[in-house]
Amino acid sequence: MLWLFLCIVVVDVLVATFEVIVPNKHLLAIRGRPAVLGCEFTSGPDLSSLVITWQRQEDSRVVHSFYYQQDQLDRQCPKYHNRTSLYVSELHKGNASLRIASVRPKDAGWYLCIVSNAKGTGRALMEVTYGALYSEPRLSILVNASALKVQFETEGFPKPEVIWLGEHNQNLSYYLEIHDQIEDGLYIIKSICEVQKAVVNVTFTLKNHLLNQNLQRPMFLNYDEDTTDHMIIVLAVLSVVCILLVIGIIWLALKKQNEQRSSL
Repeated sequence: MLWLFLCIVVVDVLVATFEVIVPNKHLLAIRGRPAVLGCEFTSGPDLSSLVITWQRQEDSRVVHSFYYQQDQLDRQCPKYHNRTSLYVSELHKGNASLRIASVRPKDAGWYLCIVSNAKGTGRALMEVTYGALYSEPRLSILVNASALKVQFETEGFPKPEVIWLGEHNQNLSYYLEIHDQIEDGLYIIKSICEVQKAVVNVTFTLKNHLLNQNLQRPMFLNYDEDTTDHMIIVLAVLSVVCILLVIGIIWLALKKQNEQRSSL
C-alpha cells in the first residue's frame, strides 16, 4: 500500500509541474506583417515524445502540428499553407510559439496551443485581433461654381474617427463615405469637406484607435474665384475651337475625295 501511495504522489507531482501558458491572452495582429502567438510549456529532457498542435478553437481547424521531432502538416488548414512555423531551435527551452506570416483578416479569432510530452499534457487559449494601418490620405480638390470641396481618401481597418477642423479649430461639417472590402479586410474611406470661402484653411484628422494611429493633414489654399471662372470660360472656348477644327478637317477630307471621284 505504501508503494502504491508513493507512486500516486510521484505521478501527481509530475502532472502538477507540467503546464502550458500563453504570456499574453490577446494579440493584436497587423495586416501584412508577421504575428507571433506566444506559448510556453514545461520542457523535458527528451523531444522524442513532444507533440505540439495549434488549432482554431471555433472549428478545430489545424493551424500547425509538430510530432516525431518534425512538422506534420498533412492535416493543416489550406489557408495556413506555407505561412506558419515554430521556433524549432527553442523547443527544448519550452517555447511552442507559432509564427504566422503576412497576417490576413481571417486570421483573427481564438487559438488553442496544445502541448504534450513525457511530463504531461496541457493547453492554453488566446485571442488574435486584426487591424490595418490607414494608408497616406490622397488629396483631391473639386471646384465648382458655388464652392470648393476638399477630399481625402484612404484605406485601413477598423472604421476610424474622422474630424475636420477650421482655421480656428472649430469642428466643420463633412461628408463621409465608407466602402467595406471584405476580402481585403479594409475599409475604403472617402471624406469631403465643402468650403465656401476663397481662402481654404482646414485640417483633416483620421484616428485608428485600435492601432493608436493618428493621421493629421492640414490644407491651406488661396484661390481667386474670378480667375477660376475665367479659366472655365477659356477651357470651354478652347473645347469649341478644337471641335470646329476637327469638323473642318473632316470636311476638307470629304471634299478632296469628291474632287478625285469627279476627275475619274
